[in-house]
Amino acid sequence: MIYGQAELTEHEFEQQLTIKPNKNGIALKRALLGSLTGIATFIKLPNGHYLVLSRYEDDTWEYPASACPSGTSESKRTLNFARITNDTMRAMAKWIVWNKMRQGNVVGSLRSDLDKLASYFSWMHKSDTLKKHGFTAFCAQAYVAHVNAITIKHKGKLKPLAKGTKVLKLLTLEYIYTYCNAFDVVKEHPWFESSASEQAGYLGQALQDSRNKAKTPIIPDDVLYPLCEYTKGFLDRAKELLDLRDKLDGSNNDLLLLRDSCLFWILLTTGMRIHEVLGIKRGAYRKETKDGEVYYYIETVSKKTYTGLAEWIAPKIAVDAIRILERYSSPLQARLEVDLAQAKTSNDHATVNHLEGISGKVCLTFNQIKSAATLLNGDFITTDRLPNLCTQINLDWNLSSHQFRRTFANYVVHSELGDLRALKDHFKHWSITMTALYAYNDSLDRELFEEMLREKYWVEEQIKFDWFNLDSPITGGAIADRIMQVRDDEEHIKTFKTKRDMVRAYSANIPIRSTGIGWCTNDDDGCMGGKCDECDHGIVDKNNQKHWEGMLIQQFELSEVNDIGEAGQAAVAKGMERCEKVLTSLGVDVKSMKVDFCNNNQAA
Repeated sequence: MIYGQAELTEHEFEQQLTIKPNKNGIALKRALLGSLTGIATFIKLPNGHYLVLSRYEDDTWEYPASACPSGTSESKRTLNFARITNDTMRAMAKWIVWNKMRQGNVVGSLRSDLDKLASYFSWMHKSDTLKKHGFTAFCAQAYVAHVNAITIKHKGKLKPLAKGTKVLKLLTLEYIYTYCNAFDVVKEHPWFESSASEQAGYLGQALQDSRNKAKTPIIPDDVLYPLCEYTKGFLDRAKELLDLRDKLDGSNNDLLLLRDSCLFWILLTTGMRIHEVLGIKRGAYRKETKDGEVYYYIETVSKKTYTGLAEWIAPKIAVDAIRILERYSSPLQARLEVDLAQAKTSNDHATVNHLEGISGKVCLTFNQIKSAATLLNGDFITTDRLPNLCTQINLDWNLSSHQFRRTFANYVVHSELGDLRALKDHFKHWSITMTALYAYNDSLDRELFEEMLREKYWVEEQIKFDWFNLDSPITGGAIADRIMQVRDDEEHIKTFKTKRDMVRAYSANIPIRSTGIGWCTNDDDGCMGGKCDECDHGIVDKNNQKHWEGMLIQQFELSEVNDIGEAGQAAVAKGMERCEKVLTSLGVDVKSMKVDFCNNNQAA
């Protein structure tokens, strides 16, 4: 709760702060007695004074918007201890959260910890375990059994919790022992010579598999391309729609879809997280020219990794989307400035702090309930508005904001491997190495650079893993022959712990670059120029099949041309033979392709 609008001087504030956990044990003693009090959360005002938002003794702690990522809802800026009905358990939960808060944990992490504490305490309270045993190893084992029995419904099927989720639940017991072992009800460590990870079975191969497996899905091409076409249509109509809005002084569904389309393109082409997009301010972009190529940079704040103000490389379409949002939000910005002036006049410090924090941002919206301009809610965009784009064009895909970041990284990787598959008009800034740009510019988002490297490693490893799979046909030069020899040697494969270990051992030092018709593994400039199927360093696999099919059809068409002369006919025959050889090695029925080509020609 906000304690009126009374300001505290710095001296008054220092006097009323909750004692730090490690100060002579006084705070712990008071926590044990239930008498610990003091300021928990607050706002520092421009004049150097303080406004109290909540105190330790409150059952609800409210955090300022500035402590959370942009677009965080008010409910997610609040910690509710009142749901823990047992006094001792509630006191323990507060003490754990207070300690973790003083250690620098962010609000989202604290809220997650409190959720798991409340879940555990609810289980204890229902089972009456606290009265019978207290917090003991016996109690911990009972909770492990309970967690193992939990099932969730996923795509119509009941499944147990993921091992990673189990670990997070069981870590709660370790937190209780670590921070609350002075409480009388905490008898002993939850597990002797063990850990939450071991209890959840989240170690060894299970842990390794989890680390190697990318959890966030990449938006598939058959979803992404229609979405790009649909949303680009709104960007192209932006002036028309906004002119209409200005005349009617209102909004409609098309305007909301225009806003969502702008968010779609910024997310897709920059790799930003949703809170970073929602934090973009008016005019927060610039451009520069390098080697004749124009590059745009967007500036915003990242809370995820404490980066603070950083820049993201962007194509022109992302900046165009921001400019559209600037105009879209202009009436809302004007409304916000009126509300801000009124709040300042009435000394409503909390409202002033909130409005100043969102003023100038391009992702404003209108809150019908509060009748005020506010910032878009990140969860609402993720769970409602982005999936709605798929609904609009009947796509069966649960689109979410976090999918864009990995999709972006994946496209960057394919671009740098020489395999930019689509959307090339909008991704011209990938024509030079993106990772190099991020690596050598400290003002750019460092974690996005690391994510692109992780994605590059994952994509390259998956390509190489397929090469060593007996079911994956490959052809090419000497390196392809060596790989086929290795994968056929079953006895040798058994000397490795896993198939992936074997692949890593053999391919770790193999560079990889796409040529379109194949993969080049040469690490110098000795390229044969489009002859990957004959080059010692070339590999052709299923990823390249479409290129070779297209080349063969081209040869079919040329073979029917009568005026190319003998030399031309010989070149066509040679090209056809080459394509047929490669495609046959990849398992393609070339005869059927010829029949289909002839039938299509006759039909035409």
